[in-house]
Amino acid sequence: MRPGLAILLAGVIGLCGAGATQATATELARVDEAVRIGLSLQPGSALAIVALKQGYFADQGLRAAVTEYPSGKIALTKGLFAGTADLVIASDVPIVLSGFDRNDFKIIATVYAVDNQNRVIARKDRGISTPLDLRGKRIATQRASAVHFFLSLFLASHGIAENEVELSFAMPGRLPETLANGAIDAFAMREPFISRAKALLGGNAVVFEAPGLYDQTDQVVVSDRFLGERPDAVVKILRALIQAEEYVKANPVGAQRIVAKRIGVAPTQIAADWPRRPLRVSLDQSLLSRLETQARWAIRNKLVNGNSVPNYLNVIDLRGLDAVKPRAITVVR
Repeated sequence: MRPGLAILLAGVIGLCGAGATQATATELARVDEAVRIGLSLQPGSALAIVALKQGYFADQGLRAAVTEYPSGKIALTKGLFAGTADLVIASDVPIVLSGFDRNDFKIIATVYAVDNQNRVIARKDRGISTPLDLRGKRIATQRASAVHFFLSLFLASHGIAENEVELSFAMPGRLPETLANGAIDAFAMREPFISRAKALLGGNAVVFEAPGLYDQTDQVVVSDRFLGERPDAVVKILRALIQAEEYVKANPVGAQRIVAKRIGVAPTQIAADWPRRPLRVSLDQSLLSRLETQARWAIRNKLVNGNSVPNYLNVIDLRGLDAVKPRAITVVR
């Protein structure tokens, strides 16, 4: 036997023997399998952000290649549907709208639920001090998104019809500067864009919250192709996110700091917006009714082509979560 081969075999035998440590065994079992993550820089990506920071994807044998996006809607359209991401985190409304045009994607888990994430920020010098003062004003948001849905609910809750404001749409990153230069009077958005606008406006900013108005959820979405070709990777992804769930449960302050740093806001702001319910990997029956409600809103506002609500059960895949955490599924099968 060649000396080099003998040395290699001896090393392997030694590692597999009684003296092998648990860490070494893990390293031997690890398969360096690439997964492309489209990471939306928003609080809804909290579990994915924690999993990346703590190395939980690597623990599952996944080499994460991350592309960052300013919103889940953009991650979905420019990442997953463009074929440059294997999975993304997206909020419910972009998923709803996508369901009118295609069915080549699947929700494999809900990973975030919050009822006070979105805000309206406005300029005081435009005579705005209460929500009622928004009537007749120029308000912007991201079109056909969770914040667009929130804005519709917010205006309606204050008796303001959408035709009573001058509504416009822009990409999230442009909104703080657009408000600061006076081209609009207010905008609806979430962090980190609210904090950026407050920093630009200083004492001229007024922010309106609406806790309990909109119960927004964020989902892990994969393509049908990825699900079909790499079902084992889907299970590994979910296991990594469940590891992150356990970390968040045990270290909420540490998790908030990790998320704040990644999306670029102060930890105190993340703490203020942190969901009152524990972050958990799940698939709840309530998701279906929520998607259907938003679909009807999209039809009513002519944001989609079509007049019938899609069957969103067709874009939910239970198999991955059923393999790792079946008790987290309440979707009726």
